[in-house]
Amino acid sequence: MKLKQDDIGIGCNLVRLRKSRGLSQAQCVRELQLLGSTISLDVYKKMERDRYNIRIYDLIILKEFYGVDYNEFFLDLSLPKFSYDSNRI
Repeated sequence: MKLKQDDIGIGCNLVRLRKSRGLSQAQCVRELQLLGSTISLDVYKKMERDRYNIRIYDLIILKEFYGVDYNEFFLDLSLPKFSYDSNRI
């Protein structure tokens, strides 16, 4: 049996935090780069769409940039659902 897990992402909260500052994605990336992040605009866009797993270093920079607690990145996220695929062994 193989365990299958639905992915859970923080993209919706990244969008919320960025928009609360009135920033475009490009403006946000520029600010993050000034703080030491090596994130590119393409990667940031993927993060907001939950298509790229955020690095811990970048999460720390985002926390400092927005001046929020880590909980802000995980608001309104539900636990992933697990299912078993008995056809895959």
